[in-house]
This record gives sequence, structure tokens and C-alpha cells, in this order.
Amino acid sequence: MNGTGGLTAGPYDALVLEHARAPAYQTPLPAVDAAADGHDALCGDHIRIMLALRDGRITGYAFDADACAITLAAASMLGDRLQGRCRDEVARLLRAFDAVLEGRDESSDALGPLAAFADLAKHPSRRPCARLPLTTALKALDGVPSIDGREP
Repeated sequence: MNGTGGLTAGPYDALVLEHARAPAYQTPLPAVDAAADGHDALCGDHIRIMLALRDGRITGYAFDADACAITLAAASMLGDRLQGRCRDEVARLLRAFDAVLEGRDESSDALGPLAAFADLAKHPSRRPCARLPLTTALKALDGVPSIDGREP
């Protein structure tokens, strides 16, 4: 593993590393309506996702993490994708992300910058790191306070 959280040369490096080095959305929210803690015991990642909600839609997003570069970058990129979405839309976003991570769909427009993780189709052991922020956000919407990122 190198100092970039295990990332090797690939088409997503620049964007992923940019977000890992200077993550967005690490500013506290004035009011938190839903939150969950995600952890990955195998990787050692810990993340807390905090959401502000209005009428069942996400109006604010923040995270706090002690995690690898992939998890940090995914959490940073996720903020823009969640704005205005309801729980069902977040679940659809996770399904689209899983399809990209598994190499079944490399052109998902719904993912925006998250599509940069398509190269993880070649690195299955790193996929849970990329999924952890999104699965934790979904669990926060479901009222589940803590999750193990290696569980489906």
C-alpha cells in the first residue's frame, strides 16, 4: 500500500486524490436530523454521516471521518449527489454505484463524479471503502445509528 490509501495509477487518480487531500463537506451542520456511523473493521475506516432534512429530502450533508483516501474521496464527492434527494432516490443511487463498482455500468450519468470509481471493478477488496459513505447515508435515512461497511 502506498501513501494514497492503496490507490494505483488509473484514470480516476487525479479526481479521487483531489477529493481525498481536500475533502468537501466536513463543515458541521447547524442542525442534524439524521446521522449514522459507519465502520469497516477490515480497512479501519470510521465515518459519521450527518444529514439535514426537509419534507423527507436531504437539504444538508456533512461527514467526519478517519478513513483511507478512497473513503474520504467518496464521502467528499457524495455531498453534491445527495442534495435534494429522498430515501428512495439515495437507494437508487447506491444501486447505480454498485453497478459501476462491479463493472456492470461504467457510464452512469446519475453518479456524477462518483463514476470516477469505475476502476475499482478491478479491485474488489477496495469497493467497500468507496461504498461506506453512501451506505452510511442510506442507513442514517433509515434511522440505523451504526453499520458495518462490509455487510451488504
